Formats: sequence, structure tokens, C-alpha cells
Amino acid sequence: MALSTGAFQAWTTRFDMNPDGIQYLDNASAYLRADFRNALNTQWSPLYPWLIAAFSAAVQPAREQEFLLAHAVNFFAYACSLAAFLYFIRCLQRRTDGADTLAFLLLSCSAFLYCSLAFTNLRFVTPDLLVNVFSFLAAALLLRIAAPDARARHFFALGAALGFGYLAKAPFFPIALVCLAIAAVVTRTRVLFACASFLAIAGPYAAALSSAKGRFTLGDSARLNIVWHVDHLPNTNWQGGSEGNGRPTHPTRQLSSDPAMFEFGAPIAGTYPAWYDPAYWNEGVRIVYSAPNFAHATLEQLRLYRYLLHRQMVLLFAFLALFTLARLKGHRLEIPKSVLPLLLFAALPFAMYASVHAEDRYLAPFFVLLWTGLFCSVLDGTRASRAIAITAALLMLAQSFPTLSPAPNDPPPRVHYEIASNLAAIGLKPGDRVAMVTSDLPYYWARLAGARITLQVTFGDTSKQREIEWHAVRQMLAAQDAAFLISPALEGVTDQPGWLQLGAANVFAYPLRPARAY
Repeated sequence: MALSTGAFQAWTTRFDMNPDGIQYLDNASAYLRADFRNALNTQWSPLYPWLIAAFSAAVQPAREQEFLLAHAVNFFAYACSLAAFLYFIRCLQRRTDGADTLAFLLLSCSAFLYCSLAFTNLRFVTPDLLVNVFSFLAAALLLRIAAPDARARHFFALGAALGFGYLAKAPFFPIALVCLAIAAVVTRTRVLFACASFLAIAGPYAAALSSAKGRFTLGDSARLNIVWHVDHLPNTNWQGGSEGNGRPTHPTRQLSSDPAMFEFGAPIAGTYPAWYDPAYWNEGVRIVYSAPNFAHATLEQLRLYRYLLHRQMVLLFAFLALFTLARLKGHRLEIPKSVLPLLLFAALPFAMYASVHAEDRYLAPFFVLLWTGLFCSVLDGTRASRAIAITAALLMLAQSFPTLSPAPNDPPPRVHYEIASNLAAIGLKPGDRVAMVTSDLPYYWARLAGARITLQVTFGDTSKQREIEWHAVRQMLAAQDAAFLISPALEGVTDQPGWLQLGAANVFAYPLRPARAY
């Protein structure tokens, strides 16, 4: 069921894309070209782009097939996460006695299915499904190395899982360090095997990244997320602000303030360079360690955790019911000592993200680990506990189905494909530079068209204001090296002469080069 529902979700969302997904596709292309200057990036971790690049090298997809390929990679990662989860369940059952197998499998598998489909979700072109794989493997091996029959290979495998987890996503590095510390408490000197394999995998990439950036770095995502989500700086086109946050060393170039117009064509590559390498454009930023800001961010994360727990209320009620049932029967309830390291490992990310920023997809595998660790301590094999487990599993299954998106005979909108094909029809060539109007329209069409967005314009709020700004900025845009300005329907702008509608989509293009070029 997990494989079929995952495949269904991947298929129904095969045309979906997200802003980070465009950057991972760009990053994969840079690795395929051996353009390591642009490929080594402190914001986007390498394992997911490597996987996309490997699939691309094998399949050789056309440009319009790249989104489909990314979702095929997602399904592959999802299938691997399922295999890792089942291995984790096997290791957990080896270390716990007395837990009812049927009830335990129903509850733990329903937690996996819901968190994978609803929280991680195969529609997101991000490495979170890979993080799931290595989180489950690390948890399994953490249990395995504590067993009396543990071998050296289990320690090396633990270090490898943690190393690949870091390559999948930089925030996994502190999680890996804590996991190694837990392993050291459990197994003492033999943890050096795990440390050695972790360093052998994570070390070369960290060294290459540090060499490319001219400074020691394991990645800049933590620092940047603090300034964006705690200090509330903009994540693109930051031009400086309060004294405490410093000044950008080489910001995007502001050509106009009324309307706001920015240019960022060089030296960064990518479909949308302003977001492809945010560490470059934000170099010089400093974190303001303000207690009220961190307190506000923590409060926001606690609200998120409450909301995510509310979405899993069935599992919470099942745990409370099983706990109460066991106490009424006079059973002594205690978490097995072998499970305590697992619960500590699973709880760490919640504490790590609590004062900065989290999303449901960041926490999906750790919810699963927590639920499985808790359920194995309250199941007693009685008919009542099995009835609770079966009911909870059926309810969670029913809750998972709405996440599968539209049926295959009702395909999702393909507006970005339409925009890209119509831009090609009016003369846009792969590699051309384009400008875009800041709006709710994402820029996925640009990747499909092979274009680079190097200019961005933000018009005012009223149609009269926008009309005045349009006449003022039109000549400035013509002087830039861009082929078209792309905008959704915007009163006061796209209703002016010269705009071309891109097919049935309510999106327009304004040629910025002489008409003979088209």
C-alpha cells in the first residue's frame, strides 16, 4: 500500500514544482557540466542534485521532461525510505520484548504512511525524502550497535548513514554529532569506527566546499535561516538595513527604487540567480542575537508543533488510550532502556529547529521515530489494545488518502509549460535573459524555456501608480540585456500597448529587443 500510494502521489503531482526545486535542478545541471564553481553551493546540499544528475545522465530527458524526472527521483527516494523504515522496525523489534507485533506494525506503519505522504509529500522537489532514508537508517543502526551481537560493520554503516545524511541536507550535521555522542555513551570506544566512516564521507565534500568558498564552512543554511526567520531580513535583493545586521558585500544591483528594480545577471548562474546562491548576495550579513526575536520565533515554532500534532491526533489518542488501558490493568509501564537513545535521537530536531524555523517536511521522519518508540512501551498484546491499534490505523489511512491529490484523469494545471512553449513561439531562445514582474506567478516556466531571469521589477499597488511607473521604467528595461519582461495580468501595465498574451494563460510578455529579432 505504501508503494502504490507513493507512486500515485508522485504521478498526480508529476508536473508540480517549487522554488527550491528549480535551484536543485540548476545545481544538478551544473554538476553534469562539471561547472564546479557554480555547483559547489553553501545553500543547496549535493546528494539530491547528484541523484537527479545521475538519473538525467541515464535517461537524457528533454527539457520539458525534467519536472517528471525529478518526481521519479522522489519516488525512488520514497521507496528507499520505506526500505529503511522496515529495517528500523526490524531492529526495534529485536531490542524490545512484549510488544504485540500486529498492533505495533499497524500503528508504526500508519505513522510512516501519513507522515511521508502528508508531511514530506512527493510533490516537493526537495531532499527531505532522502533525509527520511538516513534518519531511519541511523535510528536502526543506533539500536543495532547496542545489541550484544553488534559487529564492526554496523558501526561503519552508522557513520555512513550519518555522513550521507549530511550530504542530503546540511542541518543533519548537528544531528549526526549528537547521534555519535549517544553511540559513544552506549558502546564507548567502538564508536570510533562510526566516526571514521562519517568523516570519510562528509569530510571530502566539506573540504571541497570550504576550498571553493575560501573559508571553512559546512554550509550556510543555518546562518541564513536565522537572519531570514528570526531577524526578518528579505531572502532576496537585500540591500542592507539596520546597523546590527551589517551591509551586503556584493548585493544585487538596484537600478530603480520607484518602482523597485533589481539586476543580478552576474556572476551567479542559475535560472533565478538571486535565489540560486543566497550566501553570495548576503555576504556581509550579521546575526542580531536579540532575545525577543528568538522568543517570537520559538513561539511560532511551538504553534507549528501543536498544529502538526493536531494533524496526528488519532495517534495521540491511540497512545493515551493504550497507556490508560495498561494502567487500569495494573501493568507497570516503562520505556525500555534500549529505546531511550532512539527517543533522544528523534527529539533532537524538534529542539534544534525550535528557535529558528521548521516545516512539516523537516520533521516527518522524527515524528515516526517518536511514535514507534512510544508505542512499543504501551502495547500488551490484549484484544483491546489490538482493537485500538486497528481503529487508529484505519483512521490514519483514511486521513492519508486526501493527500494523494487529483485523480490521473484530472491532471494538474500545466500553465508553466504553456508559458514556455509560447515564449519559444515568439522568439525566446534557450540561454536568453528575461525580466519578470514580482507577483504570485512562480518562475518555473523559465527553467522549462531554458531562460535566465536577470531582472526583477516590483510595481506599485494602484493601477494609476503602476501606469506611471511603467512608462518611467520601460526605457530602463530596454537598455538592459533581456529579451522579454514577463508578467501576469496587471492593470496599468499589461493593458498598455506592446504586450503579447502567452496563449490561453493569463500571462503576458513585453519584447525588450527590436521587433526584427522575432
